[in-house]
Amino acid sequence: MPRLDELPPELVLYISSFLTRETTITDKCLLPECRIVRLELVPDLPSINALSRTSTLLHHTLNQTLYDLCASLFAVEHQLESTVDKLVAVGVSPDITFRVGHGPRTLLQIAAAMGLRTMVIKLLELYGEEAITKLREPCEDWQMVVEHAIQNNHVDVVRVLAPITVSISGVRVSDETQIEYLSLALLESTRVGNLEISQYLLEQGADINFLRDDYYSVTPLFRAAGAGNLKLVQFLLASGADPNLVSPDTIPLIFKASSVDILQALMASGANIHAVDSHQQNLLSYAKNAEVLRFCLEYGVDPNAADPLSGESALHRACKRNPSEAKVYVELLSQFGATTVEKPTPDGSTPVEIAMSRGEIYFEVVDTLEPHVRDPALRAQVDAWQRAG
Repeated sequence: MPRLDELPPELVLYISSFLTRETTITDKCLLPECRIVRLELVPDLPSINALSRTSTLLHHTLNQTLYDLCASLFAVEHQLESTVDKLVAVGVSPDITFRVGHGPRTLLQIAAAMGLRTMVIKLLELYGEEAITKLREPCEDWQMVVEHAIQNNHVDVVRVLAPITVSISGVRVSDETQIEYLSLALLESTRVGNLEISQYLLEQGADINFLRDDYYSVTPLFRAAGAGNLKLVQFLLASGADPNLVSPDTIPLIFKASSVDILQALMASGANIHAVDSHQQNLLSYAKNAEVLRFCLEYGVDPNAADPLSGESALHRACKRNPSEAKVYVELLSQFGATTVEKPTPDGSTPVEIAMSRGEIYFEVVDTLEPHVRDPALRAQVDAWQRAG
């Protein structure tokens, strides 16, 4: 049997590629209950290192590869343009991918996220004819280069990336492609609530009412309302954003209002406060806080509307909130005529039973609902629960 050093170089590297192990990947930036744990196959570095000690070829290859990777990343992060030029001159590709933060990132994406304007320009020059393609193609997390700049509020980098429409050889992207590119960037800038970048992207030609089912199924205004940025919402509305434009499978835009001010701004532009979702639930079931809930009730939104499938009304959903919120919501709904305290869902749950099922910390919620219970059997159940508490 031949020794490792006697094998062709390509075969040695191929054998090394099988030295892998499974590792657990999770997003530590999310709350523990929201984290998705997944297994990912990664190189087994201790094993590869041990193998490299038996093969001069593999040892030199690893040394050179790791040096190239580390040197490239260091040069970009420290804005060493001449070093980047030298690395490319000796054959190191600028199209290297690193795992940074939430996922894999190219050098161009890393530079954009860090706000390194001159380095972004340098890397685009090195990409040459492929620069336009690199700008528009998403990484594994489906984010374009410009989105990384937007997420970190680097306006100067966005001003470099957004207007590029012509390759080095003079090939121009179509107007439709450019509008889509700018509009996707606008979706991201409204999501993070950046007014300045949103204004710039609209000046460049982004579609203010961009809506595609294969791109999140929401409009920029939908994103801005969800971000709670009143000035951005007002700007978009003044610029022609449609407050009633949503995908058929998406909740009405007005349901995203996180404050009374945003709600009023949307209504002033024609949003319907009495809109319902695909399950016939109205805004009361989506109210972000007690102020929004009271405003809706004062405008006559029906507190007894129920989902025909789940049977849940706003009162049912209120009892599922945390204890302090639930008490305030239940009091407001009752004050404005909610009468579903005894109404069971198809699985037999009434609002008061939902509250009782959540334990003693919902004692005040049950106390608030108790005067509205008329059914003798249900009242006896409530009395027994209160005595036991």
